[in-house]
Amino acid sequence: MSGVEDIARQCWQRGSKAVSNEDYDYAVEMFHKAAVLVPDNLAYRQSLRGAEFKKYGNNGKGAGAMSKPRLMGLRSKLSRARSKGEWDEVDKIAEEALKLSPWDAGFNAAVGEACKARGYNHVAIFAYQTAVGPTGEPDNIKLQREFAQLLQDDRKFTEAANVWNRVMKLDPQDSIARQNKTACHFEATIKTGGFDDAESMEDVKMTDAKVAEKLGLKGKRPGDADAPGQDPEKDLMHQIRKDPNSVELHQKLAQFYESKGQLKEAQEALQKALELSKGDRNIQELIDELELKQMSFQLDRLKLAASNAPDDEEAQKKASRFARKLLDREIEIYEVLVQRYPQNKQHKYQLARRYKVLKRWSDAIPLYQQASQDPRLEVDSLVSLGNCFLKDNKPTLAKKQFLKVVPLISFEDYPDRFKEVHYWIGRILEKEGDLKAAEDHYGEILAVDYDYRDVRDRLNGLAET
Repeated sequence: MSGVEDIARQCWQRGSKAVSNEDYDYAVEMFHKAAVLVPDNLAYRQSLRGAEFKKYGNNGKGAGAMSKPRLMGLRSKLSRARSKGEWDEVDKIAEEALKLSPWDAGFNAAVGEACKARGYNHVAIFAYQTAVGPTGEPDNIKLQREFAQLLQDDRKFTEAANVWNRVMKLDPQDSIARQNKTACHFEATIKTGGFDDAESMEDVKMTDAKVAEKLGLKGKRPGDADAPGQDPEKDLMHQIRKDPNSVELHQKLAQFYESKGQLKEAQEALQKALELSKGDRNIQELIDELELKQMSFQLDRLKLAASNAPDDEEAQKKASRFARKLLDREIEIYEVLVQRYPQNKQHKYQLARRYKVLKRWSDAIPLYQQASQDPRLEVDSLVSLGNCFLKDNKPTLAKKQFLKVVPLISFEDYPDRFKEVHYWIGRILEKEGDLKAAEDHYGEILAVDYDYRDVRDRLNGLAET
Protein backbone atom coordinates (compact mmCIF):
# COMPACT_ATOMS: atom_id res chain seq x y z
CA MET A 1 0.00 0.00 0.00
CA SER A 2 1.42 3.39 -1.03
CA GLY A 3 1.92 6.24 1.40
CA VAL A 4 -1.05 8.16 -0.02
CA GLU A 5 -3.32 5.13 0.22
CA ASP A 6 -2.20 4.48 3.78
CA ILE A 7 -2.98 8.09 4.78
CA ALA A 8 -6.38 7.84 3.09
CA ARG A 9 -7.14 4.60 4.94
CA GLN A 10 -6.24 6.20 8.25
CA CYS A 11 -8.47 9.19 7.49
CA TRP A 12 -11.33 6.84 6.64
CA GLN A 13 -10.86 4.95 9.92
CA ARG A 14 -10.92 8.21 11.89
CA GLY A 15 -14.03 9.29 10.02
CA SER A 16 -15.76 6.00 10.80
CA LYS A 17 -14.95 6.40 14.50
CA ALA A 18 -16.27 9.98 14.41
CA VAL A 19 -19.56 8.77 12.89
CA SER A 20 -20.00 6.27 15.73
CA ASN A 21 -19.49 9.20 18.15
CA GLU A 22 -21.94 11.33 16.11
CA ASP A 23 -19.21 13.89 15.41
CA TYR A 24 -20.33 14.40 11.82
CA ASP A 25 -18.33 17.57 11.15
CA TYR A 26 -15.06 15.76 11.80
CA ALA A 27 -16.28 12.66 9.96
CA VAL A 28 -17.02 14.70 6.85
CA GLU A 29 -13.54 16.28 6.92
CA MET A 30 -11.83 12.91 7.29
CA PHE A 31 -13.91 11.12 4.62
CA HIS A 32 -13.47 14.11 2.30
CA LYS A 33 -9.69 13.97 2.67
CA ALA A 34 -9.70 10.22 1.99
CA ALA A 35 -11.81 10.69 -1.17
CA VAL A 36 -9.54 13.46 -2.47
CA LEU A 37 -6.42 11.38 -1.88
CA VAL A 38 -7.84 8.22 -3.51
CA PRO A 39 -10.63 9.41 -5.82
CA ASP A 40 -11.38 5.98 -7.32
CA ASN A 41 -12.30 4.39 -3.96
CA LEU A 42 -16.07 3.92 -3.89
CA ALA A 43 -16.26 3.17 -0.16
CA TYR A 44 -14.70 6.55 0.67
CA ARG A 45 -17.30 8.38 -1.45
CA GLN A 46 -20.20 6.44 0.03
CA SER A 47 -18.98 7.07 3.57
CA LEU A 48 -18.51 10.77 2.80
CA ARG A 49 -21.98 11.24 1.38
CA GLY A 50 -23.57 9.33 4.25
CA ALA A 51 -21.77 11.49 6.82
CA GLU A 52 -22.81 14.66 4.96
CA PHE A 53 -26.44 13.57 5.02
CA LYS A 54 -26.27 12.90 8.74
CA LYS A 55 -24.47 16.19 9.40
CA TYR A 56 -27.52 18.06 8.12
CA GLY A 57 -30.02 15.74 9.80
CA ASN A 58 -31.18 14.36 6.44
CA ASN A 59 -33.00 17.64 5.82
CA GLY A 60 -32.58 17.36 2.05
CA LYS A 61 -31.25 20.93 1.86
CA GLY A 62 -27.81 21.09 3.43
CA ALA A 63 -26.43 24.27 4.96
CA GLY A 64 -29.30 26.40 3.65
CA ALA A 65 -29.45 30.06 2.63
CA MET A 66 -26.16 31.02 4.30
CA SER A 67 -24.25 28.80 1.87
CA LYS A 68 -25.72 30.27 -1.34
CA PRO A 69 -22.97 32.86 -2.04
CA ARG A 70 -20.29 30.20 -1.53
CA LEU A 71 -22.13 27.73 -3.76
CA MET A 72 -22.55 30.34 -6.51
CA GLY A 73 -18.81 30.90 -6.53
CA LEU A 74 -18.14 27.18 -6.67
CA ARG A 75 -20.56 26.79 -9.59
CA SER A 76 -18.62 29.40 -11.55
CA LYS A 77 -15.29 27.71 -10.78
CA LEU A 78 -16.80 24.34 -11.73
CA SER A 79 -18.02 25.68 -15.06
CA ARG A 80 -14.58 27.03 -15.94
CA ALA A 81 -12.83 23.79 -14.97
CA ARG A 82 -15.34 21.72 -16.95
CA SER A 83 -14.89 23.87 -20.07
CA LYS A 84 -11.14 23.18 -19.93
CA GLY A 85 -11.59 19.45 -19.30
CA GLU A 86 -9.78 19.69 -15.95
CA TRP A 87 -11.54 16.67 -14.47
CA ASP A 88 -9.46 16.36 -11.28
CA GLU A 89 -10.36 19.97 -10.51
CA VAL A 90 -14.03 19.44 -11.42
CA ASP A 91 -14.17 16.54 -8.97
CA LYS A 92 -12.53 18.53 -6.15
CA ILE A 93 -14.74 21.59 -6.64
CA ALA A 94 -17.93 19.51 -6.78
CA GLU A 95 -17.00 17.59 -3.61
CA GLU A 96 -16.24 20.88 -1.86
CA ALA A 97 -19.73 22.09 -2.78
CA LEU A 98 -21.35 18.84 -1.66
CA LYS A 99 -19.97 19.42 1.84
CA LEU A 100 -22.46 22.30 1.94
CA SER A 101 -25.26 20.82 -0.16
CA PRO A 102 -24.88 17.02 -0.45
CA TRP A 103 -28.26 16.53 -2.16
CA ASP A 104 -27.52 18.95 -5.01
CA ALA A 105 -28.10 17.03 -8.26
CA GLY A 106 -25.82 19.24 -10.34
CA PHE A 107 -22.80 18.84 -8.10
CA ASN A 108 -23.36 15.08 -7.71
CA ALA A 109 -23.61 14.75 -11.48
CA ALA A 110 -20.41 16.78 -11.86
CA VAL A 111 -18.63 14.25 -9.66
CA GLY A 112 -20.07 11.51 -11.89
CA GLU A 113 -18.96 13.26 -15.06
CA ALA A 114 -15.44 13.82 -13.73
CA CYS A 115 -15.11 10.22 -12.55
CA LYS A 116 -16.38 8.83 -15.84
CA ALA A 117 -13.86 10.96 -17.76
CA ARG A 118 -11.04 9.40 -15.70
CA GLY A 119 -12.35 5.84 -15.91
CA TYR A 120 -13.74 5.55 -12.36
CA ASN A 121 -17.09 4.26 -13.59
CA HIS A 122 -18.03 2.57 -10.31
CA VAL A 123 -17.76 5.90 -8.50
CA ALA A 124 -19.48 7.73 -11.37
CA ILE A 125 -22.47 5.39 -11.16
CA PHE A 126 -22.83 6.06 -7.43
CA ALA A 127 -22.67 9.81 -8.04
CA TYR A 128 -25.34 9.74 -10.74
CA GLN A 129 -27.55 7.47 -8.62
CA THR A 130 -27.54 10.19 -5.97
CA ALA A 131 -28.10 12.93 -8.55
CA VAL A 132 -31.23 11.37 -10.06
CA GLY A 133 -32.46 9.45 -7.02
CA PRO A 134 -35.52 10.33 -4.91
CA THR A 135 -33.54 12.92 -2.91
CA GLY A 136 -32.00 14.42 -6.06
CA GLU A 137 -33.72 15.37 -9.32
CA PRO A 138 -35.46 12.24 -10.66
CA ASP A 139 -37.27 14.33 -13.31
CA ASN A 140 -34.06 15.86 -14.69
CA ILE A 141 -34.09 14.30 -18.15
CA LYS A 142 -30.57 15.50 -19.04
CA LEU A 143 -29.04 13.79 -16.01
CA GLN A 144 -31.14 10.66 -16.53
CA ARG A 145 -29.83 10.42 -20.12
CA GLU A 146 -26.24 10.82 -18.92
CA PHE A 147 -26.77 8.15 -16.26
CA ALA A 148 -28.33 5.72 -18.74
CA GLN A 149 -25.45 6.19 -21.19
CA LEU A 150 -22.91 5.66 -18.41
CA LEU A 151 -24.55 2.37 -17.40
CA GLN A 152 -24.76 1.27 -21.02
CA ASP A 153 -21.09 2.09 -21.64
CA ASP A 154 -20.22 0.12 -18.50
CA ARG A 155 -22.16 -2.87 -19.92
CA LYS A 156 -24.74 -2.79 -17.15
CA PHE A 157 -27.45 -3.34 -19.73
CA THR A 158 -30.39 -4.27 -17.50
CA GLU A 159 -29.87 -1.23 -15.29
CA ALA A 160 -29.34 0.98 -18.34
CA ALA A 161 -32.60 -0.25 -19.92
CA ASN A 162 -34.48 0.69 -16.74
CA VAL A 163 -33.05 4.22 -16.78
CA TRP A 164 -33.74 4.62 -20.52
CA ASN A 165 -37.31 3.62 -19.70
CA ARG A 166 -37.48 6.48 -17.16
CA VAL A 167 -36.20 8.84 -19.85
CA MET A 168 -39.00 7.67 -22.17
CA LYS A 169 -41.59 8.38 -19.48
CA LEU A 170 -40.22 11.90 -19.07
CA ASP A 171 -40.09 12.43 -22.84
CA PRO A 172 -42.31 9.97 -24.74
CA GLN A 173 -40.97 11.33 -28.05
CA ASP A 174 -37.34 10.49 -27.31
CA SER A 175 -36.66 7.98 -30.08
CA ILE A 176 -32.98 7.69 -29.09
CA ALA A 177 -33.99 6.51 -25.63
CA ARG A 178 -36.35 3.97 -27.18
CA GLN A 179 -33.60 2.63 -29.45
CA ASN A 180 -31.09 2.42 -26.63
CA LYS A 181 -33.57 0.66 -24.37
CA THR A 182 -34.20 -1.95 -27.07
CA ALA A 183 -30.47 -2.37 -27.69
CA CYS A 184 -29.84 -2.81 -23.95
CA HIS A 185 -32.51 -5.50 -23.69
CA PHE A 186 -30.86 -7.48 -26.48
CA GLU A 187 -27.38 -6.99 -25.03
CA ALA A 188 -28.64 -8.05 -21.60
CA THR A 189 -30.06 -11.22 -23.13
CA ILE A 190 -26.76 -12.02 -24.82
CA LYS A 191 -24.85 -11.27 -21.63
CA THR A 192 -27.22 -13.45 -19.59
CA GLY A 193 -26.76 -16.24 -22.13
CA GLY A 194 -23.01 -16.11 -21.65
CA PHE A 195 -22.01 -15.58 -25.27
CA ASP A 196 -19.33 -13.10 -24.22
CA ASP A 197 -17.50 -15.82 -22.30
CA ALA A 198 -18.00 -18.71 -24.73
CA GLU A 199 -14.68 -20.18 -25.89
CA SER A 200 -15.94 -22.85 -28.31
CA MET A 201 -18.96 -23.80 -30.38
CA GLU A 202 -19.87 -26.30 -27.67
CA ASP A 203 -19.91 -23.46 -25.14
CA VAL A 204 -22.20 -21.45 -27.41
CA LYS A 205 -24.58 -24.38 -27.82
CA MET A 206 -24.83 -24.68 -24.07
CA THR A 207 -25.61 -21.01 -23.63
CA ASP A 208 -28.40 -21.13 -26.23
CA ALA A 209 -30.59 -22.84 -23.66
CA LYS A 210 -30.03 -19.98 -21.24
CA VAL A 211 -30.98 -17.43 -23.88
CA ALA A 212 -34.06 -19.42 -24.82
CA GLU A 213 -35.09 -19.49 -21.17
CA LYS A 214 -34.50 -15.73 -20.87
CA LEU A 215 -36.62 -15.02 -23.94
CA GLY A 216 -39.25 -17.56 -23.01
CA LEU A 217 -38.56 -19.57 -26.19
CA LYS A 218 -38.94 -23.34 -25.87
CA GLY A 219 -39.56 -26.38 -28.00
CA LYS A 220 -36.28 -26.94 -29.90
CA ARG A 221 -33.00 -28.44 -28.79
CA PRO A 222 -29.95 -26.21 -28.42
CA GLY A 223 -27.71 -26.61 -31.46
CA ASP A 224 -30.53 -26.99 -34.01
CA ALA A 225 -30.16 -24.77 -37.08
CA ASP A 226 -32.98 -22.51 -35.92
CA ALA A 227 -32.52 -23.04 -32.22
CA PRO A 228 -34.04 -20.44 -29.91
CA GLY A 229 -31.60 -17.67 -29.15
CA GLN A 230 -29.49 -18.04 -32.28
CA ASP A 231 -31.69 -15.76 -34.36
CA PRO A 232 -34.06 -13.42 -32.46
CA GLU A 233 -36.02 -12.66 -35.64
CA LYS A 234 -36.69 -16.34 -36.31
CA ASP A 235 -37.54 -16.89 -32.66
CA LEU A 236 -40.13 -14.09 -32.72
CA MET A 237 -41.56 -15.24 -36.05
CA HIS A 238 -41.88 -18.75 -34.61
CA GLN A 239 -43.75 -17.39 -31.59
CA ILE A 240 -46.02 -15.32 -33.83
CA ARG A 241 -46.92 -18.40 -35.89
CA LYS A 242 -47.97 -20.08 -32.65
CA ASP A 243 -49.88 -17.00 -31.43
CA PRO A 244 -50.69 -14.83 -34.48
CA ASN A 245 -53.07 -12.52 -32.57
CA SER A 246 -50.52 -11.42 -29.95
CA VAL A 247 -50.13 -7.65 -30.05
CA GLU A 248 -47.11 -7.84 -27.76
CA LEU A 249 -45.19 -10.21 -30.04
CA HIS A 250 -45.70 -7.98 -33.09
CA GLN A 251 -44.46 -5.02 -31.03
CA LYS A 252 -41.37 -6.98 -29.99
CA LEU A 253 -40.71 -7.83 -33.61
CA ALA A 254 -41.01 -4.14 -34.50
CA GLN A 255 -38.53 -3.23 -31.74
CA PHE A 256 -36.10 -5.80 -33.12
CA TYR A 257 -36.36 -4.42 -36.65
CA GLU A 258 -35.97 -0.84 -35.42
CA SER A 259 -32.83 -1.76 -33.45
CA LYS A 260 -31.39 -3.10 -36.71
CA GLY A 261 -32.35 0.01 -38.67
CA GLN A 262 -34.99 -1.88 -40.69
CA LEU A 263 -37.59 0.84 -40.34
CA LYS A 264 -39.92 -0.30 -43.11
CA GLU A 265 -40.19 -3.78 -41.60
CA ALA A 266 -40.64 -2.26 -38.14
CA GLN A 267 -43.53 -0.12 -39.41
CA GLU A 268 -45.20 -3.14 -41.03
CA ALA A 269 -44.97 -5.10 -37.76
CA LEU A 270 -46.47 -2.16 -35.84
CA GLN A 271 -49.27 -1.79 -38.39
CA LYS A 272 -50.19 -5.42 -37.71
CA ALA A 273 -50.06 -4.76 -33.96
CA LEU A 274 -52.31 -1.71 -34.45
CA GLU A 275 -54.81 -3.78 -36.41
CA LEU A 276 -54.88 -6.51 -33.76
CA SER A 277 -55.23 -3.95 -30.95
CA LYS A 278 -58.20 -2.34 -32.72
CA GLY A 279 -56.50 1.05 -32.96
CA ASP A 280 -54.46 1.42 -29.76
CA ARG A 281 -53.33 5.07 -29.70
CA ASN A 282 -49.98 4.20 -28.08
CA ILE A 283 -49.13 1.93 -31.00
CA GLN A 284 -50.23 4.59 -33.48
CA GLU A 285 -47.78 6.99 -31.85
CA LEU A 286 -44.96 4.50 -32.38
CA ILE A 287 -45.94 4.24 -36.04
CA ASP A 288 -45.96 8.03 -36.37
CA GLU A 289 -42.52 8.19 -34.79
CA LEU A 290 -41.16 5.66 -37.28
CA GLU A 291 -42.75 7.55 -40.15
CA LEU A 292 -40.98 10.76 -39.13
CA LYS A 293 -37.71 8.93 -38.78
CA GLN A 294 -38.02 7.44 -42.27
CA MET A 295 -38.90 10.82 -43.72
CA SER A 296 -35.92 12.40 -41.97
CA PHE A 297 -33.59 9.83 -43.54
CA GLN A 298 -35.11 10.48 -46.94
CA LEU A 299 -34.66 14.23 -46.52
CA ASP A 300 -31.00 13.68 -45.59
CA ARG A 301 -30.51 11.76 -48.83
CA LEU A 302 -32.18 14.51 -50.87
CA LYS A 303 -30.08 17.19 -49.17
CA LEU A 304 -26.91 15.21 -49.88
CA ALA A 305 -27.87 14.86 -53.55
CA ALA A 306 -28.58 18.60 -53.74
CA SER A 307 -25.27 19.52 -52.10
CA ASN A 308 -23.40 17.26 -54.53
CA ALA A 309 -25.10 18.96 -57.48
CA PRO A 310 -25.36 22.68 -56.59
CA ASP A 311 -26.27 23.62 -60.19
CA ASP A 312 -29.10 21.07 -60.40
CA GLU A 313 -32.21 23.20 -59.76
CA GLU A 314 -34.49 20.18 -59.73
CA ALA A 315 -32.43 18.50 -57.00
CA GLN A 316 -32.61 21.70 -54.92
CA LYS A 317 -36.38 21.90 -55.40
CA LYS A 318 -36.89 18.24 -54.47
CA ALA A 319 -35.05 18.74 -51.19
CA SER A 320 -36.98 21.94 -50.45
CA ARG A 321 -40.38 20.41 -51.24
CA PHE A 322 -39.70 17.33 -49.14
CA ALA A 323 -38.49 19.45 -46.21
CA ARG A 324 -41.82 21.26 -46.25
CA LYS A 325 -43.67 17.94 -46.51
CA LEU A 326 -41.82 16.64 -43.44
CA LEU A 327 -42.52 19.87 -41.53
CA ASP A 328 -46.25 19.67 -42.30
CA ARG A 329 -46.38 16.05 -41.17
CA GLU A 330 -44.52 16.86 -37.94
CA ILE A 331 -47.05 19.58 -37.20
CA GLU A 332 -49.96 17.19 -37.79
CA ILE A 333 -48.47 14.66 -35.38
CA TYR A 334 -47.50 17.15 -32.66
CA GLU A 335 -50.91 18.82 -32.80
CA VAL A 336 -52.47 15.47 -31.94
CA LEU A 337 -49.92 14.85 -29.17
CA VAL A 338 -50.55 18.28 -27.63
CA GLN A 339 -54.27 17.54 -27.50
CA ARG A 340 -53.76 14.07 -26.08
CA TYR A 341 -51.16 15.08 -23.48
CA PRO A 342 -52.12 18.63 -22.42
CA GLN A 343 -49.66 18.62 -19.49
CA ASN A 344 -46.64 17.61 -21.60
CA LYS A 345 -44.57 20.78 -22.07
CA GLN A 346 -42.08 19.05 -24.37
CA HIS A 347 -44.76 18.40 -27.00
CA LYS A 348 -45.82 22.03 -26.83
CA TYR A 349 -42.25 23.20 -27.21
CA GLN A 350 -41.69 21.00 -30.27
CA LEU A 351 -44.92 22.17 -31.91
CA ALA A 352 -44.04 25.81 -31.19
CA ARG A 353 -40.66 25.35 -32.88
CA ARG A 354 -42.33 24.18 -36.05
CA TYR A 355 -44.91 26.98 -36.01
CA LYS A 356 -42.00 29.39 -35.64
CA VAL A 357 -40.35 28.01 -38.80
CA LEU A 358 -43.56 28.81 -40.69
CA LYS A 359 -43.68 32.30 -39.09
CA ARG A 360 -46.94 31.46 -37.35
CA TRP A 361 -46.06 33.71 -34.43
CA SER A 362 -49.53 33.87 -32.87
CA ASP A 363 -49.69 30.05 -32.79
CA ALA A 364 -46.17 29.60 -31.44
CA ILE A 365 -46.31 32.25 -28.69
CA PRO A 366 -48.89 30.62 -26.33
CA LEU A 367 -47.14 27.26 -26.68
CA TYR A 368 -43.75 28.74 -25.80
CA GLN A 369 -45.35 30.50 -22.82
CA GLN A 370 -46.63 27.18 -21.48
CA ALA A 371 -43.39 25.32 -22.28
CA SER A 372 -41.37 27.94 -20.34
CA GLN A 373 -43.03 26.70 -17.13
CA ASP A 374 -40.87 23.57 -17.40
CA PRO A 375 -37.43 24.40 -15.87
CA ARG A 376 -35.74 22.15 -18.44
CA LEU A 377 -37.23 24.18 -21.30
CA GLU A 378 -37.34 27.59 -19.62
CA VAL A 379 -34.30 29.25 -21.19
CA ASP A 380 -34.88 28.08 -24.77
CA SER A 381 -38.61 28.81 -24.55
CA LEU A 382 -38.14 32.35 -23.23
CA VAL A 383 -35.51 33.19 -25.86
CA SER A 384 -37.73 31.79 -28.62
CA LEU A 385 -40.69 33.66 -27.15
CA GLY A 386 -38.72 36.91 -27.27
CA ASN A 387 -37.80 36.26 -30.90
CA CYS A 388 -41.45 35.59 -31.79
CA PHE A 389 -42.55 38.86 -30.18
CA LEU A 390 -39.83 40.68 -32.12
CA LYS A 391 -40.97 39.18 -35.41
CA ASP A 392 -44.57 39.99 -34.49
CA ASN A 393 -43.54 43.65 -33.99
CA LYS A 394 -44.00 43.64 -30.20
CA PRO A 395 -40.54 44.77 -28.96
CA THR A 396 -41.69 45.69 -25.44
CA LEU A 397 -42.99 42.16 -24.85
CA ALA A 398 -39.84 40.73 -26.44
CA LYS A 399 -37.64 42.73 -24.05
CA LYS A 400 -39.66 41.42 -21.10
CA GLN A 401 -38.92 37.79 -22.09
CA PHE A 402 -35.23 38.44 -22.73
CA LEU A 403 -34.85 40.16 -19.35
CA LYS A 404 -36.31 37.06 -17.67
CA VAL A 405 -33.51 35.01 -19.24
CA VAL A 406 -30.60 37.20 -18.07
CA PRO A 407 -30.43 35.88 -14.46
CA LEU A 408 -30.84 32.29 -15.69
CA ILE A 409 -27.76 32.12 -17.91
CA SER A 410 -24.02 32.70 -17.82
CA PHE A 411 -21.58 32.93 -20.70
CA GLU A 412 -19.81 29.76 -19.50
CA ASP A 413 -22.98 27.66 -19.63
CA TYR A 414 -24.89 29.33 -22.49
CA PRO A 415 -22.36 31.27 -24.63
CA ASP A 416 -24.59 31.71 -27.70
CA ARG A 417 -27.75 32.46 -25.75
CA PHE A 418 -25.86 34.87 -23.51
CA LYS A 419 -24.71 36.99 -26.46
CA GLU A 420 -28.03 36.75 -28.32
CA VAL A 421 -30.11 37.86 -25.33
CA HIS A 422 -27.91 40.83 -24.42
CA TYR A 423 -27.76 41.86 -28.08
CA TRP A 424 -31.51 42.05 -28.54
CA ILE A 425 -32.06 43.78 -25.21
CA GLY A 426 -29.46 46.34 -26.26
CA ARG A 427 -31.10 46.82 -29.65
CA ILE A 428 -34.54 47.34 -28.12
CA LEU A 429 -33.25 49.71 -25.43
CA GLU A 430 -31.33 51.66 -28.05
CA LYS A 431 -34.52 52.10 -30.08
CA GLU A 432 -36.40 53.16 -26.94
CA GLY A 433 -33.78 55.84 -26.29
CA ASP A 434 -32.36 54.28 -23.11
CA LEU A 435 -28.79 54.57 -24.37
CA LYS A 436 -27.01 54.00 -21.05
CA ALA A 437 -28.81 50.69 -20.45
CA ALA A 438 -28.20 49.65 -24.06
CA GLU A 439 -24.50 50.40 -23.61
CA ASP A 440 -24.38 48.15 -20.54
CA HIS A 441 -25.81 45.19 -22.45
CA TYR A 442 -23.51 45.72 -25.44
CA GLY A 443 -20.63 45.88 -22.97
CA GLU A 444 -21.57 42.45 -21.57
CA ILE A 445 -21.09 41.03 -25.08
CA LEU A 446 -17.80 42.77 -25.86
CA ALA A 447 -16.36 41.48 -22.59
CA VAL A 448 -16.61 37.91 -23.97
CA ASP A 449 -16.68 38.33 -27.78
CA TYR A 450 -15.14 41.48 -29.22
CA ASP A 451 -16.24 40.69 -32.80
CA TYR A 452 -19.86 39.75 -32.19
CA ARG A 453 -22.16 41.03 -34.97
CA ASP A 454 -22.16 44.86 -35.18
CA VAL A 455 -21.86 45.47 -31.43
CA ARG A 456 -18.64 47.50 -31.62
CA ASP A 457 -20.10 49.81 -34.26
CA ARG A 458 -23.28 50.27 -32.23
CA LEU A 459 -21.34 51.00 -29.04
CA ASN A 460 -19.17 53.53 -30.87
CA GLY A 461 -22.33 55.11 -32.27
CA LEU A 462 -23.79 55.44 -28.78
CA ALA A 463 -20.57 57.10 -27.57
CA GLU A 464 -20.88 59.72 -30.30
CA THR A 465 -24.51 60.48 -29.52
